[in-house]
Amino acid sequence: MARGRRPATPMECESPPGRAAPRTRDRILTVSLALFNTRGLGRVTTAEIAAAAGIREGNLQYHFPRKSNLVEAMFASFEVEAIAVAGRLPADPAALLAYQRAWFDLIWRYRCVYRDGIAMVEIAPALRPRIHVLRAETQALARGVFEAAVRAGRLRIGPEALGRLIDNAWIVSSHWMSHRLQGGAALTEADRDWGFAQVRDLFAPYLVARDSD
Repeated sequence: MARGRRPATPMECESPPGRAAPRTRDRILTVSLALFNTRGLGRVTTAEIAAAAGIREGNLQYHFPRKSNLVEAMFASFEVEAIAVAGRLPADPAALLAYQRAWFDLIWRYRCVYRDGIAMVEIAPALRPRIHVLRAETQALARGVFEAAVRAGRLRIGPEALGRLIDNAWIVSSHWMSHRLQGGAALTEADRDWGFAQVRDLFAPYLVARDSD
């Protein structure tokens, strides 16, 4: 080894400098989300995450010194996707059900956020205010989407009733997992479809079809 040159870190030995960090970090987050979804946020250890990602635990700690850092990073990814999905105004207001379906698909991809909310804030208490901010922002974006559908004549409902409808849809969207888990079995995609059907049927009486539909 040349004099004065520091030893390479385990991360730098994996691949060329400048490329290893983001690739490894992304792999850690992908593996973590899969494990959290399958087994629960509170049950998965950093050692198990490192093993599943094919790296040493010390390498994981280079990116995420504590499990709370990892959970916060996962939630940050969820924040970005949630804002994008909630604010995606359908080109055709008739696509309201597809808009809602996209939200349920997001919930399914990050189901540990909804299912393990208490464990999440216990692991990463700093997330508590961010959760409240995200909830308010996504609700406001969703209201904008449905108000646009009312103006376009594709949703027939008054302002006060629309507010109640959005609140009820939000309650169902946020808590259907708890209801389905009462039997003790693991969630499946059939459960996700069941949850979506509950929200879809809340809106069904107010949807207006055009003659050409």
